[in-house]
Amino acid sequence: MIAHRRHFAVMGSVALAVVFASTGCGKSSGTGGQSAEKGVAETAAAPKKAEPAPTPAPPAAEPIKLTVNNFGVFGYKPLYEEYRKTHPNVEIVESVNEYNAHHSNLVNHLATGGGAADIEAIDEGFMAQLKARPEQFTNLLDFGAGELEKNYPAFKWQSSLSADGKRQIGLGTDTGGLAMCYRTDLFAKAKLPTDPAAVSALWPTWEKYVETGVAFKAAKTGAAFFDAASNLYNGQVFQLDKAYYEPGTNQVIVDTNPAIKAAWDLTMKAIDQGLSAKLIAWQPDWVTAFQKGTFATITCPAWMQGYIKENAPGTAGKWNIAAVPGAAGNWGGSWLTIPAQSKHPKEAYELAAFLTAPAQQVRIFKDVGNFPSALPAMHDPSVEGFKNPFFNDAATGKIFGESASNLKPQYQGEKHGPIRKAVEDGITRVEQGRQKSAASFAQALKDAARAAR
Repeated sequence: MIAHRRHFAVMGSVALAVVFASTGCGKSSGTGGQSAEKGVAETAAAPKKAEPAPTPAPPAAEPIKLTVNNFGVFGYKPLYEEYRKTHPNVEIVESVNEYNAHHSNLVNHLATGGGAADIEAIDEGFMAQLKARPEQFTNLLDFGAGELEKNYPAFKWQSSLSADGKRQIGLGTDTGGLAMCYRTDLFAKAKLPTDPAAVSALWPTWEKYVETGVAFKAAKTGAAFFDAASNLYNGQVFQLDKAYYEPGTNQVIVDTNPAIKAAWDLTMKAIDQGLSAKLIAWQPDWVTAFQKGTFATITCPAWMQGYIKENAPGTAGKWNIAAVPGAAGNWGGSWLTIPAQSKHPKEAYELAAFLTAPAQQVRIFKDVGNFPSALPAMHDPSVEGFKNPFFNDAATGKIFGESASNLKPQYQGEKHGPIRKAVEDGITRVEQGRQKSAASFAQALKDAARAAR
């Protein structure tokens, strides 16, 4: 986009009025003559009141370039174009990076005091870590963000609020929700049901999900049952009341929490059964696999719909959405933040407030699939009744709306993101045959402990 300036020409005009008043007696100057003026009376007009000077037009707004760094599919490009119609002096440059790389870069840029964008997206997995240093971010309360608190569920607003409640560093974009996306064509080929209700009934638990995978594999469709074991693992973990931290404390419990080990063990069982496509989520091969149909199911937070639609547009109508095994959960949900190093914090806030407004959240849900985090958008009738045509008219408004309604936020300590990555890396080592399960889990615990320091 090329920024341009508006120029206003100001033209002023001065009107001069001359008033003449004639007096005197007329005298015949001859036959047929006209009366002649004996003289011209002098006009003694009072001085005319000066007209006010025209109000000068406001100066053209200076060109501003705002940079936005995010990850995944936020669906903002059409909104940028709409925003510039009323802010033609603003150029918006967006950079999209892989999830872990994005957050790692942000941490480094904040630490060094340079290199961050004007607006940086932060996922829930890293919010606790980054809000622990609120001085590295612009306090959005200084720009009136307090008026927006009523738009959000308490957990969403508080998740980006500093410990003392005096600094708000982010505006919520979406909530994660949980479901399961699946390929109806591959299920039909495996002679499994394809209707969402019948598919949901196949896996009331994660154990039953793995059993369904075994049946799918036996049908020899040529596709794996799921994409990546780390996504199977995370689906389980994001349903837990507590995962890597003792709630409300900084006590790391990844090595003592039996639910973490249980999720690991079931994931290892699925790997041993040969159900995984052995992909690494977010990497190029994973993206290509969506297009080629090399796996049949994927743990599906609301935002995953956008990944599928953007990366594999030719698969429209081949997907549907079922309930996730186990209880409802929440995976993800993000915020837009403004690093303190931004040179245009006011303008960045105005853009962030526009992008996260309820009306925009409704639009993004319909266009991309990210479920709103703003209450007015969550309860908008067009959201509640929405059916996604890309996913065979799946009732995504109802599916993810119910998930959001039943959401019990999981407590996440300051180093949740790095700890999670340490465990994910351990799963990938096993999945790709580089390490046995027991040894990899032991290493993952060591790596997690190191990450938590």
